[in-house]
Amino acid sequence: MTNLNTNQALAPDSGTPIIQVHDLVKVYNTGAGGFTALKGITFDTYKGEFLGIVGKSGAGKTTLLNTITGVSSITSGEVFFQDRENGNGQGRGKPIAVHSMDENEMALWRGRNIGIVYQSFELMPQLDLVDNIMLPQDFSGLYRPTISMERALELLDLVELTDHAYKLPAHISGGQKQRVAIARALANDPSVIVADEPTGNLDTVTAETIFQLFEQLVKRGKTIIVVTHDHNLALRFSRYIEISDGEIVNERVNGHGAAYGPEIKAHRAVAPDPAAARPASQLVADPKEPVTEVHLPARMASSRPQSSGDKPAILLHDVVKTYVNAAGDFTALRGINLRMDYGQFISLVGKSGSGKSTLLNMLTGIDHPTAGKVIIGGQDIYEMSESRRALWRGRHVGIVFQFFQLLPTLSLLENTMLPMDYCNVYPARERPARAMELLKMVGLEDQAYKLPGSVSSGQQQSAAIARALANDPPIVVADEPTGNLDSRSAETIYRLFKDLATQGKTILIVTHDPSLTRRTDQTVILSDGEIIDAVVARALPFLDPPQMLQATHQAQRRTYPPGSTIIRQGEHIEHFFMVTSGEVEVRLNEPGCPEISLARLGRGQFFGEISLLRGGNATASVRAAPGEPVEVALLEREDFLHLVNGSPSTKTNLDQVAQTRLAEIRAKAEGCNE
Repeated sequence: MTNLNTNQALAPDSGTPIIQVHDLVKVYNTGAGGFTALKGITFDTYKGEFLGIVGKSGAGKTTLLNTITGVSSITSGEVFFQDRENGNGQGRGKPIAVHSMDENEMALWRGRNIGIVYQSFELMPQLDLVDNIMLPQDFSGLYRPTISMERALELLDLVELTDHAYKLPAHISGGQKQRVAIARALANDPSVIVADEPTGNLDTVTAETIFQLFEQLVKRGKTIIVVTHDHNLALRFSRYIEISDGEIVNERVNGHGAAYGPEIKAHRAVAPDPAAARPASQLVADPKEPVTEVHLPARMASSRPQSSGDKPAILLHDVVKTYVNAAGDFTALRGINLRMDYGQFISLVGKSGSGKSTLLNMLTGIDHPTAGKVIIGGQDIYEMSESRRALWRGRHVGIVFQFFQLLPTLSLLENTMLPMDYCNVYPARERPARAMELLKMVGLEDQAYKLPGSVSSGQQQSAAIARALANDPPIVVADEPTGNLDSRSAETIYRLFKDLATQGKTILIVTHDPSLTRRTDQTVILSDGEIIDAVVARALPFLDPPQMLQATHQAQRRTYPPGSTIIRQGEHIEHFFMVTSGEVEVRLNEPGCPEISLARLGRGQFFGEISLLRGGNATASVRAAPGEPVEVALLEREDFLHLVNGSPSTKTNLDQVAQTRLAEIRAKAEGCNE
């Protein structure tokens, strides 16, 4: 078995196809008729290649992966595999016809030659990480207790998760689960690893870790095939194939790594896709691309609007969640206090492992807090029995799971009707029409009678959103709802959520997409199970999350009555001030001149940085604006300078602000003295 921890990088075999696909066609037959997902796909994959399959939601990417790995049968065409002794001994050096195998042969071949990283991890929740990684060896008959455990620990070390070896999947983050899934895919030392959107639901730092892990495996001789809708990744593969509407529309060998295979067709090796070089911020809302208009069903448009004076939609008070297992205690949430109102569109952000999914489980009643209260719509939901809470959840909270959770044997229409059936909230005769309205709203009316397995991952996510809205709940919670969608589909979903918030619903989404967080009404930032002060995040946005959390702990609150002086010009300053509520006035006093108004600062703005960074006393006076008290958060000089010196980007930003403000003060002073 190849030792993956060796430093020796194996050279790709650029002339030997390991997978050959010839004229591949896949047709799904449903009650609504046939749907052709793949239309005559032909390409080769070479040993040691890092191949990307790129395309929008619904293009056929996942279907292609499923057919070449034997997870799904093909309608016509051929798939050949050649490597080593071809796993099951057939042919001894001759290509294996994957399309001709029976189910037992296919399972044996796949278990020994193909490692699959599913989009939704598919870890067994009752097994610890070591046991999860040993599963492929158990299934393929290669299991040996001591050797298999050593192999599992070796692979956990490869993905840097040794310290979590004996934890259950529920006790690690989404990014860590994805790394476990990669380790499990390597358990039988397969030649080929295929991954379906492996970074779609991860923050950028964790996604980069996963991508670098794949690059490391390629250097060690593995063939890696990755499906993604993210064109920004296209140029990082050694070669990528772009699929649209079930056909190959572009194929490109990138300018790094080996030039794989002489058979790449000249007519497909066209110039790079311009979208591949576009920054992520431009991939969400391209004004040149048409976006599906959102039309809310009539009942939903009259959803219960609430005024700001009403009771909050969600109130968490000192919520703690501690997981206890054989590996010891792990505290995922540490005293969370949070309020969310009706009619708000709120984003929840944080790195993998920060506690986002655990927090969602608390406020949806899926998991119990260890301590604290969760009050939804004025009701402490953990005072309810399990059965009553389940019924409450079905009627009051729409949940969009990170991995869809659609029932595979029901059509999209039937899946959308499920919450209505379960909670009995609409007459039976009205349910199909309402479900169809919801599917139309997310652009799936043409797919209504298809099974989930017959549509793309992005379309499954859209169907999950329609299902979450089935009972017109006042609260909608979505875990990475746009992580698997192309930019146009993501924009449609954003507009839908925005319209729902306007109609009075509370929308809470977990996201890693900064272009979405900038467009929500409120952003809740989690770090290490705690909420970062929103004012700290707004005033010092270039700090990293641990630094923001440190500033949150260090900040002191102080309230000043209207018109009172906070800083007097010429005084020594010992604090950095951030406005948390109300407003302050910045005034300049020059001898022989009337008092000059320099600025009026509100929530999230700051002052005091000039003296702290450049020395000297206060260059202007600051006082609470008339009419209402002002509250400020203060960082002591030593704490502030420690944070700034530990964050070069923060220091640069504050230096620029200080320079601009000093220039304005000097200009005002000179104008007064002329």
